[in-house]
Amino acid sequence: MSRLRNRELLLSLKASTIEACFSVPMLNLTMPSFPFVIAFAVAALGWGPGAVGLMAALPHLCNLVQPALSVWLRGRFSLRQIIQVTFILNALPWAFVSALPMASTTTRNISFAVILTVGTLANCVCAVAWSSAIAELVPSRIAGTFFGRRNLIFGFWTLLVVITASQLAQRYGSTLSVYGWIFVAGSAARMIGFFFFTRMKFPKSVLHRAPTPPNWGELAAPFRDPNYLILALFIGLWGFFLNMGQPFYPVFLLKILHRPVGDVGWLTALAGVGALLTLRGWGRLSDRFGVKPVLYVCSLFWALISLASWSAAGTRWHLHIALCYLLVGGATAGFQLCQFNLMLKLAPANKAPHVAVFVALTSFLTALGPLAGGLMLRFLPEDLGTVMGQGLHHFHLVFAVSMIGCLLSIHVLDRVKEESAHGPEAVWRTMRGMRTFNPLLSVTTAAQMLVTPRALVGITRDSVRSLKRHAKRIGDVGEEIVEGGRDVIRSRLPGDRD
Repeated sequence: MSRLRNRELLLSLKASTIEACFSVPMLNLTMPSFPFVIAFAVAALGWGPGAVGLMAALPHLCNLVQPALSVWLRGRFSLRQIIQVTFILNALPWAFVSALPMASTTTRNISFAVILTVGTLANCVCAVAWSSAIAELVPSRIAGTFFGRRNLIFGFWTLLVVITASQLAQRYGSTLSVYGWIFVAGSAARMIGFFFFTRMKFPKSVLHRAPTPPNWGELAAPFRDPNYLILALFIGLWGFFLNMGQPFYPVFLLKILHRPVGDVGWLTALAGVGALLTLRGWGRLSDRFGVKPVLYVCSLFWALISLASWSAAGTRWHLHIALCYLLVGGATAGFQLCQFNLMLKLAPANKAPHVAVFVALTSFLTALGPLAGGLMLRFLPEDLGTVMGQGLHHFHLVFAVSMIGCLLSIHVLDRVKEESAHGPEAVWRTMRGMRTFNPLLSVTTAAQMLVTPRALVGITRDSVRSLKRHAKRIGDVGEEIVEGGRDVIRSRLPGDRD
C-alpha cells in the first residue's frame, strides 16, 4: 500500500470519529425510543403511554421497510450516495420542530409524527448503508479496539450534550420553544458531522454503484445461514423484552416519582459515564476472548441489575436508580459494541443483504415490545397494592416481565457459534483484574454507595479521575487511532490493487 493510501486510511478513520462526535449526540436527542425525545413527547406534547409505545416502536417498524428500500436504492446509487442522501433527510426535518409552537394541537401532533417518521426511516436506511461501508474500511481483527475507542470519544460529547439539553429544557419550563431550538441545534450539529463524513475515503466498492444491480434473491441468503439466524433471534428477543419496559422508564420517573425533566437527563448522563468508563475494556475483551462471550456477560449483567433496581423503585426508595443507570450504562455500551461487531463478523463478504435482513428481523420483534408494554400499561390496573411501605404500580409488573424475559432470552445466545471464542468464565475472571471495570464491578463498593455518602463521594472522585484520563484522548483523535491500530495502515483495503 502506498504512503498516500496509508494517509488516506488514517484520515478517514479520524474523520469517522470526528463525524460521530457531532452526529451521535443529535441521534441521542432524537431517536424515538430514547429518553430525551420521550420526555419531550410527555412533558411538552402531553402524549400518554399508548402514544409513547408507538413512538418507541417506530424505529423498528422502519427497519422492517428498509431491506426492500435498501435493495432498490443500491440498484441505482452507490453506498456512499445512499448515506449522503439519508444523512441529510435524517437531520433537516428536526429543524422544523421550532415551528410547532405556532400550530394548533392537532397540527402539532401530526407534524411531529411526520418529522419522527421521515427522520427515523432515513436513519434506518443510513445505518445499514453505513455499516456495510465501514465494514469495508476497518479490518475485523481490530474492530473491537477501534470501535471501542471511537465510541468512547463520541460518548464523551454525547454525555455533555444530553446533560446540557436536559438542563436547558428544565430551566425554561419544558416548553415547545426551548425544545424546538434544542432540536434545531441538533440538526445543525448533524450537518457538521455530515461535512466530516464527506472527508472520508472509501474503497471503490463503496464509491461506485455495483456493475450488476443487486438481485432481490440475495435477501434470501441470510435465511440459509442458521448461525446468523440464531444471532438475529437472540437480538430480536432481547429487543422485544427490553423495549417492553425500557421506553417507559422516563414516563415512570415523570408521572409516578414526579421527577423533573432535568433528572431524566442526569440519569441518561450517568449511563453515559458508565459507557465511558468501560468502552475501552469491552473492546479489548472482545478482541482477546471473542465477541460472543463478552456479549453474554453484558446481557446477564444488564438484566440482573435492571430487574433488581426497577422492581424496588418507588416514591420511598428511588436513589438507587442512579447507580442502576451507571452500571447498566456500562453494560449497554458493551452490548451495543459486541452486537454490531458480531453481526459483521458472522456475515459473509457481501455484507449488505445480511445486515439489512438482520436489522429487519430483529426490528420486527423489537417493534412488538413497546406496543406490548403500552397495552399492558393501558389495561392493567394502575394501583396493585403496597409492598414494604411503597406503592406497587402496573409499571413495576411491566418492568419485571421485561427483565425476566431478557434473562430467558440469553439461552438462545448459547447456540450461536463464533470461531475461536472463549467461554464467558474467562471474561469474568479477566474483568475482575482490569482497572477499567473498577469500581463498576465491585460489589463492596456498590453496597457502600447505597449506604454511605462518603463512599458516593469517593466513587465520584474515582470516576472523575477516569474521565480525565479518557478526555486527554479527545485532544488528538488521529494520534489515538494510530496508537490503537498501527497494523491497520499496513493492511490492504478491500478492493485495492497492486
